[in-house]
Amino acid sequence: MKKLKLFALMLVGAFVMAACGGPSEKAAEISERLEPGERPENALVKQIDLNRSTVAWEGTKVGGRHDGTIGLRSGELYLVDDQIVGGNIIIDMQQITVLDIENPETNARLRGHLESDDFFSVATYPEATFEMAQLVKHEEVAEGEPNYTIRGNLTIKGITHGVSFPAHVHVHDDMLTAKADFDLDRTQWDVRFGSGRFFENLGDNLIHDNFNLKLDIMAAR
Repeated sequence: MKKLKLFALMLVGAFVMAACGGPSEKAAEISERLEPGERPENALVKQIDLNRSTVAWEGTKVGGRHDGTIGLRSGELYLVDDQIVGGNIIIDMQQITVLDIENPETNARLRGHLESDDFFSVATYPEATFEMAQLVKHEEVAEGEPNYTIRGNLTIKGITHGVSFPAHVHVHDDMLTAKADFDLDRTQWDVRFGSGRFFENLGDNLIHDNFNLKLDIMAAR
């Protein structure tokens, strides 16, 4: 009889622990086993608000810098228990803009160069994609600090590499936001123009291999 009571208590304890820790563990386990871009069964799918989401870029060279934005064509986030477990974003490379140059002719010249085969070959590769999976949530972080590590596959110019970066993800009452600020090595995607790694004696024409991306993604909850 005592053994039966002990067994019953153990079962109750197991159910209590599952009830307390189940949702977050479930989301973490689902995200961990997902392939990049894979949509899990029974996940809540949220479409990215294209009008309120932005991708900003910044590139630097010897003695200077340029910055701008890149358009978004579509995107969706996959939620389980109010946690992002994956997603898929399509970037519109035909919507590259330059923000730091006011002169229209100079602005158009740089934009055209970025669209050319020296950089992103936009005519051949009008889209880039970022397929998310294996998101890791960090507990007990300071307010406003990155609380997730986002991993996934980034495809530019038909070349795919795995990337990982910190992000701050927040679920409001009616809105989900994800912000990230990180650097990438452009040469991994065969963007070599002005790179000291591939060309010699560039002098003031040297362009740094790392460029910065800032993501500000919003979706209705």
